Amino acid sequence: MILKFLRVRGASLAPLLKDGDFVLASRLPLWFRPPRAGEIVVFTHPAYGRLIKRVAQVLPNGSLIVRGTDIDSVDSRTFGAVQPHQVEGVVIARIARPER
Repeated sequence: MILKFLRVRGASLAPLLKDGDFVLASRLPLWFRPPRAGEIVVFTHPAYGRLIKRVAQVLPNGSLIVRGTDIDSVDSRTFGAVQPHQVEGVVIARIARPER
């Protein structure tokens, strides 16, 4: 699938992405180049499932160091580098949930 519409769960990338927001992720950029530092990616981790994090660093071997903005975020500090085959897409749009 080229595009995925996903709901954000949790606050690991707040205030950019809040719990209940939606994102549109695309595989298309990955066909032409690897993810870049600063981009937000969707990936699947064997122990934690589907996650959305910002790429903090691309290592020389092509794996990614990913981080959340929340101090308690489960990210590369917890599970190490993300391998390219785990990446499902790059976030290309955000739809904020309506404020209540």
